[in-house]
This record gives sequence, structure tokens and C-alpha cells, in this order.
Amino acid sequence: MAKQMSPDRFQDRWEAFKGQKQQVCGVEQLYDAIKSLDGKGLILREDAPWALQFSEQPPAAPAPPISTAPPAPSGGLDPRGSEEAGLIGPKQKAPVKPGDSYLLVNDRDEDMEAYDHSGKLLWNVPCLARGLGAENEWRRKSTDTPPGLYKLGEHYPDYEQNPNPPCTSTALSFGWFSFDMVELENQEAKVGRAGVMLHGGGSGCGWPGAWAAKQHLLPTHGCVRLRNIDLRDKVLPLYRQGTVYVGVFQEP
Repeated sequence: MAKQMSPDRFQDRWEAFKGQKQQVCGVEQLYDAIKSLDGKGLILREDAPWALQFSEQPPAAPAPPISTAPPAPSGGLDPRGSEEAGLIGPKQKAPVKPGDSYLLVNDRDEDMEAYDHSGKLLWNVPCLARGLGAENEWRRKSTDTPPGLYKLGEHYPDYEQNPNPPCTSTALSFGWFSFDMVELENQEAKVGRAGVMLHGGGSGCGWPGAWAAKQHLLPTHGCVRLRNIDLRDKVLPLYRQGTVYVGVFQEP
């Protein structure tokens, strides 16, 4: 006696020969065999359960969500305003994309403004891009931060590694967090400078003053300085979200 075909075996044969001539003939033979049965009326009805399931379409895949984030400005971002009139700053726009941000440093006003990739203002905090010497001198070592476009590179999370460290020269000078600033316009190298960073701290504040959340901002040797808590609560989230560009503006 021939072995009865299981549903799985039936499906295997269907898939193996799908669309081929012998399968079309097999379907016709199967139809004739069912038609000869006594219960054919229930099996071959258009609304029979197997017929409805056999011919139903799978649900359509959900459409991808529509992004509500505004697009990045074509040609890049340069959010300078009237406050930067007369200052020397970046020569090029930042090539932002969604998730990126831009920190605008105005050393004359002693502040930093943060913008998202679309140019929307996020926040404004006190900031220095001040070195040793005259306030319009940035071409010599240890003077003001050279103007131009940077991006944040490697960061050093000293606060996360130890929020209550002993007094060290590093903790005094750099505070809770520090970030390398990568020049994008050769603005450091062309005046013989290197190693510009964004950091907190302040040796002149003493200890534990340099480690305070809102330490007094003092000039550096040419880096950009923020309060420790602003580095943690404002800059770090942007850094972890995307590329952070920094536009530094200085007096001519």
C-alpha cells in the first residue's frame, strides 16, 4: 500500500516544482480528483476556508517613519551672526549632517553658542578662547586660540574615571573633561601652533577650586575653556550624538 503524503511533503513538492509545466498538469489532475469526490461542493467553493487562505495577500510592510528632523543646510553650516561682525573666523562652512552640531566661540563676547545641524540655537554658556598676551594676538605660542574651523577629536573623561580625584597637575589644568580640537583650515600649523584643546579646570583657581562645577574661567595657553559642568552636561551629549564642529572667532 502506498504511503500517504503528509502536508509537509505536499508543500515540498509544490515548492520544488513551482511554476513548471508538470506542476500545472498536476494541479489540473488534483482538481479533477477532488471534483469526483462526494464532498466536492464543500471543497471547491470559492469561499471554502482553504481557498480564502490560499489566495489572501500578506499584510503590507509598514511604511518607514517620516523623519521630523529638519534637513541639514545645503553647502554646510555657518551660524555666525551680527555678534561676529568684524571678527576673524572660519573660512569654510561645517559639513554637518543630521546628528552633528556646531559650537560657535566668540572670544570678544566670551561665550559659546551651540547649534544643531539645521542651525537651531541650543544653548549659550560662558567661554574663553584666551591665552597669554594681548586680546587680539593669536599668531604666537600661548596666545589666543587661532580662529577658524575645528572639530572635536579624542576626549578624556577624567570626571567619569574618578569624580573625586587627588590634586594633580592634570586635574588642575584640564578639569572634568578635555577634548582634542582638530584643525580643519590649517589655522594652527600656519602660525606654528599645535595642541589646541577644549577643556575645563584652571590652575589659577587652586584646589579644589579647579575641580568645582562652575569654576572661575581663567585664560589658558591658547585652548578653549568652559566650566566643568557645561562640558559634562552640554558638550558631552552632543559629542556622543555626532560630529561636533567648533568655529572660533577672534579680534583681528
